[in-house]
Amino acid sequence: MLEHLAQRGIALRWIGDAPQHGKDMAMLIPQFNEGSKDGFECRLAYFDSFARKYQDSIDVVLIDDGSTDASMHKINAYQKANDTKLYIASISPNAQKVGALFKTILNVDHPYIILSDFDTDIKGIEELLVNAVMLKRDPDLMGCYFKMVPFEGTGNVFAFQQLEYALQRSIYSFHKREGSVRVMPGAASCYKRKALLSIYSAHSGLRNGEDREATLLGLKMKYKTMYLDSVLAMTRPPLSFSALVNQRIRWNLGYFETFDKERDYYLKQIGKLNRFGIVTLVDMLVVVFILCLPALFLLIGLTADARELMLFSMVIYLVYIIWAARVLFDPAEQAGKKMFSHIGSLVIFPLFKIALDFCSWGGALLKFVRIRKSRISIPKEVEAV
Repeated sequence: MLEHLAQRGIALRWIGDAPQHGKDMAMLIPQFNEGSKDGFECRLAYFDSFARKYQDSIDVVLIDDGSTDASMHKINAYQKANDTKLYIASISPNAQKVGALFKTILNVDHPYIILSDFDTDIKGIEELLVNAVMLKRDPDLMGCYFKMVPFEGTGNVFAFQQLEYALQRSIYSFHKREGSVRVMPGAASCYKRKALLSIYSAHSGLRNGEDREATLLGLKMKYKTMYLDSVLAMTRPPLSFSALVNQRIRWNLGYFETFDKERDYYLKQIGKLNRFGIVTLVDMLVVVFILCLPALFLLIGLTADARELMLFSMVIYLVYIIWAARVLFDPAEQAGKKMFSHIGSLVIFPLFKIALDFCSWGGALLKFVRIRKSRISIPKEVEAV
């Protein structure tokens, strides 16, 4: 990664003062072209307020990753108009988030790095300050991740995501024993700086699944993870089905890219049948099943009668309902349980989930195949020249 940044001439410039020595934690907030969106100044005010509240223990660094809109102009105007406690790092040219984070981490010396996003609120950070002692005492821990919670939304798409997030969080308890997890969310985690520098040094820099790849690289380095559910990362999710599909296509493309890059490690964990490997195997089977589902329906429809097709459909439907019902047994998942008080939403959930997964995994697979073909064709074209 260092060589890549040097080759591209990536540079960091502090707008105003740079963070001083002394504090244990820095929160890094990367942003790219957010200035063209509504509420930009409100987000600056939120992070400024956060920085003021925790100014004795946390430095908040807003990173502009080579924006081409009016972001820097608005940031400068805000900084001049307010006695801001934010530190501003300007990266040029755009370094694709991982590069921007890596460059910034190289220019600060805080032992712990909190990663979050421009559209995410963090609540309960006091719990992280208390639990930092645990991170310090355990040399095997690369860091901890927070509880991701969708908020500021209405409608069925928002409600479905509340249940989805709750179901994903329920898997964390399965990972707890071996200290693994598939993804430490890039919007909701805290790393030891030393570990994160090692991870980003080996990172591909790919944007779509940057947090998934970072987590996996840490696990490969024999680090472990810790779930800190008392710290909430309040994220603003897509509120339309089409926007949600586009988001998931990007996430799933990141999964394909990371698996392709680190397939040997993934397959090794599956062979060991450890918890990370079991969850990975289940993921693979679910993706294959979802992508093949239309063909299965067609095959059964052509080779069996209507009753068997109906039975097959009901089995799939009930499996999804039973899977969703697991949040009822988790006392911490109140948001997910709300779905069960809205029978109409719950009844639709399996159809929504299957449609979302089919569109997003299918779209991601098509993009991944196109990207792979373009990368493979480049050497051939060079050879021909």
